[in-house]
Amino acid sequence: MKTQLNRLIALLLCLCMLLSGCNLLEKTGLLDLMNRVQTEAYAVPYADMEYVRPDPDAIQTALDTCIESADAEDFSVLEENLYAYMTLYHDFYTNYSLADIRYCCDMTDIYWTDEYNYCLEYSNQVSAGIDQLMYVLADSPHREILETEEYYGEDYFDDYEGESIWDKTFTALMDEETLLITEYYDLSSQLVYSTDTDTIYTRMADLLAELIALRQRIAAYTGYESFHHFAYDFYYARDYSPKQEAEYLQQVKQELVPLYEQISHTANSDLQIDYSGEKATYAYVREMAQAMGGTVKDAFDLMDIAGLYDITYSENKYNASFEVYLTSYDEPFIFMNPTGTTNDHLTFAHEFGHFCNDYASYGSSVGTDVAEIFSQGMEYLSLFYCEDTEMLTKIKMVDSLSVFVEQSAYAEFERRAYALKGDALTGENLTTLFGDVAMEFGFGDLGANKIFFTQITHFYTNPMYVFSYVVSNDAALQLYQLEQTEAGAGLTALEANLATTETTFLAFLQSAELESPFADGRVKSIRATFEDILK
Repeated sequence: MKTQLNRLIALLLCLCMLLSGCNLLEKTGLLDLMNRVQTEAYAVPYADMEYVRPDPDAIQTALDTCIESADAEDFSVLEENLYAYMTLYHDFYTNYSLADIRYCCDMTDIYWTDEYNYCLEYSNQVSAGIDQLMYVLADSPHREILETEEYYGEDYFDDYEGESIWDKTFTALMDEETLLITEYYDLSSQLVYSTDTDTIYTRMADLLAELIALRQRIAAYTGYESFHHFAYDFYYARDYSPKQEAEYLQQVKQELVPLYEQISHTANSDLQIDYSGEKATYAYVREMAQAMGGTVKDAFDLMDIAGLYDITYSENKYNASFEVYLTSYDEPFIFMNPTGTTNDHLTFAHEFGHFCNDYASYGSSVGTDVAEIFSQGMEYLSLFYCEDTEMLTKIKMVDSLSVFVEQSAYAEFERRAYALKGDALTGENLTTLFGDVAMEFGFGDLGANKIFFTQITHFYTNPMYVFSYVVSNDAALQLYQLEQTEAGAGLTALEANLATTETTFLAFLQSAELESPFADGRVKSIRATFEDILK
């Protein structure tokens, strides 16, 4: 089963790119959809996007019809049914995303809570269905046509020969995980109005222990020696190993933690973090986009025209920021709950980097590690393309150093947490472990508040994700270094790769002529850059 996991996430992303915009055009066939040109004429305002509760039975019926036609003598029959199924497939995830956005806008709204949970409940069934379809297409007499560049590409179905991972047992395990994740979101929403937060935090800690135990079972069922290795393949298709991660974390501890401890006691007192309202935050990214021009400006114009963002503050909003691609509309969307400070300028620029990547590629097919290069890279480059950024540059560099150290600590926490088993795997022990790791990485004040880890959503919803912030920050910092050396060089590198088809991290760095974070001396180079700016 292991080898069959490698393309699953890439498959889902590839299909999103292949068949985007289905419900905006008359049915013209798969090839015509691929030739669609993104223009303002197609801009659909977010305010006009209507949520329609997905019908899992209709999706299953379309899937069954598509599977039955896989052996049809006439390829056009399969093509038509594949189109019909993929339209419903993309509508499901588009409506799922709309429900997610609106749920996050007001976590006290029962309607959107129910709709989000409804979509989440059926998401594994939909994922299992498309995986089943790929195995059927691998055996189809039309496989040769489907593996042409006009469709999925050469040898695409090589990893879909044999047994699918999505059998009844695996699907049941994933459904069990979904229920636990749903409970985490419910607990998060209760924190908004509960007076007994200690009980909620304790349950959250125990819940993470339950999730880790379940994920260990999932990894074992699929033949992996650890969940760490499973997650690397199944969720992120990474082209580096957990061993390389562990070695990198040790370098961060040796090279960057001492500097982080020095800076946290000196630079923070010198930083002037001012108030910034929604208009000023938006104006910052607008100024940056106009100065950069090209694809970046085009993406901003679409976002502006269609209102594809929500950066207003509300105490009922989910305390996070993210960007999603609404496939049925060929449009990205940015969600942000601001802090009301100039830090919001960088946060909005970060999510706008994701927006540009999705805009340029009609729904990015890159892995997580690559995607985060564009978001963090946009933060760095904004410092060169906006006025009066001297203080913001210092703020960003302190924040960047914190990303390296704190996200490395979170990655180390996960690495050790998933090694706990049996009676040792408890919420209480996870709380103690987080405090110990925080102390090792130099932020004892946060470690003292050990229950803080329950607020790191990724631990619950996207296990082993946080290391992506570390290695992508390394690559993004190289864009800053390029721009610092030669005006326009960093922007040129970013713009040239926004529509990249390189899905894995190290392969992308090689194609973009950037250095690997795992190269000898790279972490020392990072330290030197920070010392030059912050000391």
